[in-house]
This record gives sequence, C-alpha cells and structure tokens, in this order.
Amino acid sequence: MCDDEQRRLRAADLAALAKKRLAELQADGEELQPVVATTRKLAEHFWGSSWMKHLARCEAGGLCLAPGRTLLRHGCVLDLRLAPGLVTARVSAQELYEVRLQLKPLDAERTTALAESCRGHIDSLVSLMEGRVDAAVLERLCDPDSGLLPEPADWRMGCTCPDWAEPCPHAAAAIYAAGVMIDRDPALLFTLRAVDPAALIQGEFARPAAFDPAALAATFGIDIDT
Repeated sequence: MCDDEQRRLRAADLAALAKKRLAELQADGEELQPVVATTRKLAEHFWGSSWMKHLARCEAGGLCLAPGRTLLRHGCVLDLRLAPGLVTARVSAQELYEVRLQLKPLDAERTTALAESCRGHIDSLVSLMEGRVDAAVLERLCDPDSGLLPEPADWRMGCTCPDWAEPCPHAAAAIYAAGVMIDRDPALLFTLRAVDPAALIQGEFARPAAFDPAALAATFGIDIDT
C-alpha cells in the first residue's frame, strides 16, 4: 500500500473518530460549538482572510501550524469559544484534548495609535466589520507588528495533550478554527482582542466602558461569550 493511501486512511479514521465523539458528547446533553471548514481557503471574507494570511506568514517564519489545519479540515474541533483574551477548545485526535489559549492584551500605546490612525476614516460599524474602509486604515489594522492580529509571542498556549511543541497540533487547530469563526462573525476578532470597535470609529479609546458586547451581538445576530 502506498504512502498516500496510508495517509488517506489515517485521515478517514481521524474524521470518523471525531464524528463519533461529537455524537456521544451531544447525546450526553453537552452544548457544543463545533467548527467545520467549509472552504479550501478556510475563509471568504475580509477579517477571516486576514487572519488566515497572518497565520501563513507565521508559518513561513517557522511556526508549525499545518497539523492544526489537518485536524480542522477533518472536523476535529468539537467545541470552540472566544472571549476577551481567551480561546478555549475541545479537539479530537488520539484522545479528546482540552485547549486553552490566552492572548496578551493590546497595550495602551498600541490601542491609542490604532484609534488615531482610524480617526475620521471609518463611516460605520458595519463598514468596519465588512472591511469596507480606506485601504491604508485596513493595512494599519492588519499590520503584523502593531495591528489587531496577534503575533505568536502574544499567545500563551495550554493543552492537556502530552506534546511539548508550541503550538501543539490541537492548539494550532484552535487558532485556525478561531479564524473560521471570525470569518463568519468579524465582531469576534474585536471581542478576542478586547477592543471596542466603536472607539475606532470615534478615533479614541478614552471611554472603553462604551463597548457593549450585548449590543454588538444584537446588531449582528450572534452570540458573544464574555
């Protein structure tokens, strides 16, 4: 049997095991948020695509993320939650693993600089969420060093698996799955980074209490885990 066929069989077994575990957990009454990759590129819209491109740059820089993509594509991310500065996941592989990813918050200098660069250039919350703003502003928001997208050093990764790699495949799968969720609901990126999108429109972060996750969730018809 050739190596390619062996790999396909292993992938099929991985997907079948994940499907079985998901069904068992749901039968036990657990409320899960599985993440399924529905496109080859994993993202179709601006913020999700920006997240994926950023991960590609990180991988080109030496971060091992490919095993996480494989797990995601085979339905192994059985549950994923995003909250300010936190991603939690349950990922099926040889065993079912619990993943916890803490994200370093943006410092005051960085958030102030982002707000200043956006001042007067964003018409509405909807245009920001859809990425329909000035190209220079989008470039600033997606800058790998000073924008909203997290660098590898910003993550503090934890997983119940015995793999000492950072990220382990299960953490990498959760990071990619977060991008899939952000592609569907861009507001989740701002929730994850604990950034008030209204402050970007106003061009200042003087009143962070104005960020209302419940109002944002109602606007876009999504659930935000706070």
